[in-house]
Amino acid sequence: MSDAKMEKILKSRRILRNPYAYLDDNGTFSAFLARAAAENYRAPSRLELENPYAYQNGSGGFDMKGAVEVRPAKSADIPENIKKSLRCFRGNPAEAARHLQGVIWRNRESIWPDGVPEDPVAMLDPQIAIRSIGFNFYMEETLGQFVFEGKRHEVAGSIDRDWNTIRLSRQLPFVTQRFTAAHELGHALMHEQTGLHRDRPLDGSSTAPRSKIEVEADQFASCYLMPENLVKSRFSNIFGTEKFVLDDTTQFFLENGGVNVNEKCTSLRSLARVLSSIQSYNGRHFDSLAKQFHVSIEAMAIRLEELGLIYCQER
Repeated sequence: MSDAKMEKILKSRRILRNPYAYLDDNGTFSAFLARAAAENYRAPSRLELENPYAYQNGSGGFDMKGAVEVRPAKSADIPENIKKSLRCFRGNPAEAARHLQGVIWRNRESIWPDGVPEDPVAMLDPQIAIRSIGFNFYMEETLGQFVFEGKRHEVAGSIDRDWNTIRLSRQLPFVTQRFTAAHELGHALMHEQTGLHRDRPLDGSSTAPRSKIEVEADQFASCYLMPENLVKSRFSNIFGTEKFVLDDTTQFFLENGGVNVNEKCTSLRSLARVLSSIQSYNGRHFDSLAKQFHVSIEAMAIRLEELGLIYCQER
C-alpha cells in the first residue's frame, strides 16, 4: 500500500472518529473488521465507536458511506397522524422534546426490531428521530465554512425544509455533531424555515445573543438529549441526593476525589461543571454525567442548573 493511500486512510479515520475505518476499492469508507466472521465476534456499537452515524452492514461491519443507504428508523414505523402531531409544538421546546421522546419510546419495538437498546440514552440518537419524522439525513465530509469575528469556522449542520433534508459535517467533535443534529431536529419540529438554513458548530455551551428560533432549537436539543427525569435519576444515583448542596461533607467527598473546591467551585456554574465532569465521588467510580449523555461538560452543567439540582453559595 502506498504511503499516500495510507495517509489518506489515517486522515479519514481521524475525520470519522473511527479507528477501524479504511478506504475500500470503491472509494468509500468502511469499518469492517476481518474477525467479524468469527463465531463469537460482536461488532462495535455506535457508542463504542463514538460515531452516532455508523451503521451495521450485512457483513457485521460499520459503514460510513452516508445515511442514504440505510434507514435505522423508517418513517413508516411511526403513524402519519403521530408524525403530523409532532410538528405542533412551536414555542414550546421542552414539551416538543418530551412528546417526541414518548413517541420514540412507544414505537421502540418497531424502530429497533433486532433488539431495543438497554441504555435509554441510546434511544435518543437524533438521527433516529430525524428519520422517524420523515426527514432525510446525510453525513458530509464538509458543509463549507463561514467567517465570524475574523476567523473561519466549519458549518456544522444544515436543514433544507424544501427537500426535508438535514445534513451534518463530519469535521467536528462527537458531542458537537450530536448536539447540532438535535438542534436541527428542533428546527424540523418547531419551525417553518424555507430554503436552506445553515448552523455554526453547536455543543450547548453558547451564550452569545441569538435569534428566537435558534434559542428554541438549542433548548429543544438540551431537553431531548438530557431528559429531565433521566438526568435527575442518574444525578441522584451518583451523588446520593436530589439536590446537591456544597457543605463540609460534600466538599470532603469532592476533595477526596481530587477536586480543589476553593479553586474549582467558586460559583454555581463552576460547581455544575465539576459535577458534570467528575468520575469519582464518595469512593465510587463512574462515567461522568457528560459522558453518559454524550454531551459537552458545559451543556450538562447548564442542564443541571436549569433543573435546579445544585445549590452553591457564591464563594
